[in-house]
Amino acid sequence: MTERSGGVPLTVGTTGFVVLADDEGAVVAAELVYRPDDCLAVRLVLLGPDGMEVTWTFAWELLALGLMFPAGDGDITVRPAPGPLAGVEVALVSPSVARVWLPAEKAADFVRKVRKRVGRDLGGIAPALDLELAAITSGA
Repeated sequence: MTERSGGVPLTVGTTGFVVLADDEGAVVAAELVYRPDDCLAVRLVLLGPDGMEVTWTFAWELLALGLMFPAGDGDITVRPAPGPLAGVEVALVSPSVARVWLPAEKAADFVRKVRKRVGRDLGGIAPALDLELAAITSGA
């Protein structure tokens, strides 16, 4: 979708612990990003060496629910992750398996900030979708 003018993304930086299918793990810098032009989604950006980024996009409400109880039944699931690194686990199951643990405090802070903004951003969905549909159909 085309970004609307005046839409400032919300970014919360944190540290994540990533575990891949072979059970090898690493601590990485991570960001949770909300964009007004895609106000139903959150982007979990994992920041690697040499500027490498891996981004997962999923519903921010899935993150909100996953802070309280297991949520999701598709390629991405989110659930509380108690223990020494208490937080929230975001798991990607396709095309391979990867899990990221994020501090619950940072994820909850992000969700609170998104909830404050999403109401006014939802009003822009219909016009933005109309513009996208017009762009798609004009080339058909």
